[in-house]
Amino acid sequence: MKPSERDVSFRYLGYIIGMNLLCIGINLNIRSDLGVAAFSTLPYALSQVFTGLTFGEMNVIIYILLVSLQFLIERHLSLPLLAEIPFSFVFGLLVDFYGLILPAVDFSLSLRIPVLLAGNTLSGIGVFLMVRGQLVVAPVDGIVASVSKVYCHPYSICKNCFDLSMLSITVIFCLLWHTPFYGIGLGTIFSAFYVGRVIRLCEKVCAS
Repeated sequence: MKPSERDVSFRYLGYIIGMNLLCIGINLNIRSDLGVAAFSTLPYALSQVFTGLTFGEMNVIIYILLVSLQFLIERHLSLPLLAEIPFSFVFGLLVDFYGLILPAVDFSLSLRIPVLLAGNTLSGIGVFLMVRGQLVVAPVDGIVASVSKVYCHPYSICKNCFDLSMLSITVIFCLLWHTPFYGIGLGTIFSAFYVGRVIRLCEKVCAS
């Protein structure tokens, strides 16, 4: 096998592994009951209120809406944008799959913290492998990239604004429906800082 073909195979394999690690990490964050990542708060809250749909199915709905927003922002269809649609369905299925096989345990606080740490660590590694694979981006990343490109704002600022927007919409939704603030907790704040550090560490390890 030629080196270039081997590299492509590794990228595809890494991407698949990364997606699975991310879905496991998301579910571990839920199991910790300390708060999910900002981009998961809205679909998680919706799945808790509208119990007819699973967390994975709510992810699919939100992701399809984000793809539609990307189209409105960029004003044209592209293959990478269209590829985010099947990605959304596969991602939603994987989230529900790991949600079924990972046991729902009433952890004590001393165990919930390690579970949260493990969830965010796996999420960071998963995101790194997916980005490194250079294949289909998740709609939560695609919408940020679209806003950054069209409106000429730094990606990091757009990412922060997107996360804050998801949190704000979740808070407003929970207030309107008079429900607890599902998925929002100390873990949400922790993930905002920690996942990026994990990704940065992975970058350094691979660069060395």
